[in-house]
Amino acid sequence: MSFTITVQDSQPLPTGEYPARLIELTDVDGRYGKQWRLKFEVVRGEYAGRTLTAFVSPSGNPSSKCVRWAQSLMGRSLQANEQLDWQSLVGKYCLLSVIRKVNDGGREVNVVQDVLPPRRTPSPPPEPEPEVEGDPFA
Repeated sequence: MSFTITVQDSQPLPTGEYPARLIELTDVDGRYGKQWRLKFEVVRGEYAGRTLTAFVSPSGNPSSKCVRWAQSLMGRSLQANEQLDWQSLVGKYCLLSVIRKVNDGGREVNVVQDVLPPRRTPSPPPEPEPEVEGDPFA
């Protein structure tokens, strides 16, 4: 057992879009009832390795954040009466639209505003980065 910790950077990321991967899905009881906590990890650029958390309410409504974000992670539309196990989306890549917001405690925090399908970069990054198997941003 290791008792070592690494102190994380607590400064919010600048508003923008970040290539990321869904790394964790947890069922929680939130302010508004049952919710799913989504944990994303930024996979490229200056903020690679940073994590962002977002919440969705489990809903099959086609206009819900839950369905829209699932479609972005899947890279396709969901059809009426189609069932989806959200756990199957862990490990999928996306592009996060992130903003800065002041929370109720007066602290500036990041908010995941939207989850978008990954976009391929038009040219390779200036510095070589380690290859990730199945990297949709390559």
